Amino acid sequence: MQPHAVEVPFETVIAGILVRGRIDAVYKTDSGFEVVDWKTGSKVLGESSAVQLAVYRLAWAKLQGISVDQVTAAFHYVPTNTTDRRANLLSEGQLIDLLSVK
Repeated sequence: MQPHAVEVPFETVIAGILVRGRIDAVYKTDSGFEVVDWKTGSKVLGESSAVQLAVYRLAWAKLQGISVDQVTAAFHYVPTNTTDRRANLLSEGQLIDLLSVK
C-alpha cells in the first residue's frame, strides 16, 4: 500500500502550547486516514507513548479540516514489520487537559 503522504510537517496549538512535529506517513483508509509513526527499534512502546499518536492524529485532522474521528493512528516497527494500532487515543479535550498547567 502506497502512503497518501510522507514526512508531513505540522504546527498546531494545544492548550496554548505550540507543538511542532513531522508525521512519518499517512495512509488513506475506507473511513478516512491512518497516521503512522515508523519506529526503527523493536521494543514495543507503552501506553504513555500513545500521546504522540493522539497529537499526530489531531494535527492531521486539523491540516485536512476533518474530524479526528476520521483519523486512526499506529506505530509501525520496521525491524519486525509489525503495526501497533492504538484504540482510544486521547481526544483534543483530553490533550488540552493533559497539557494545561493547573
